[in-house]
Amino acid sequence: MKLKLYLDNCCYNRPFDDLSQEKNKFEAQAIKIIIDKYWKDEFELYTSDALAFEINNIKDKIKRAKVIQVYNKLNLINIPFSNSIVMRAIEIRKHNIKNMDSLHIAYAESSNIDYFITTDRLLINASNRAKLKLKVINPINFIMEVI
Repeated sequence: MKLKLYLDNCCYNRPFDDLSQEKNKFEAQAIKIIIDKYWKDEFELYTSDALAFEINNIKDKIKRAKVIQVYNKLNLINIPFSNSIVMRAIEIRKHNIKNMDSLHIAYAESSNIDYFITTDRLLINASNRAKLKLKVINPINFIMEVI
């Protein structure tokens, strides 16, 4: 059975960030590996209305256009909205996790996602303290753990 992945907005942005910073460069490479393995049918990638909203609201117009181009090429599985997702997001929020991040995680949990991948270190740390139904992980650590 293929692993089910939900990439946070920052993952779609990372390849278009300042790659002169080592951390950004390695994370971008890890994300490219994940997407390459997805194209080789090794993973399933999921999305949500919340993720599409965030991507469509990237402030930098040039970066937004690049991210949307990549995002739209992927055959992502859309997780349908439900009231239970909102209720779970409220619960997750109690663990000092921001509103949108809580919503993303609630969407991912509702579809039994295996890994929620993000470059946000604060989100990873807060998620480790919360009792979540999935693993929140940096793309580099995901590559090291899974591949």
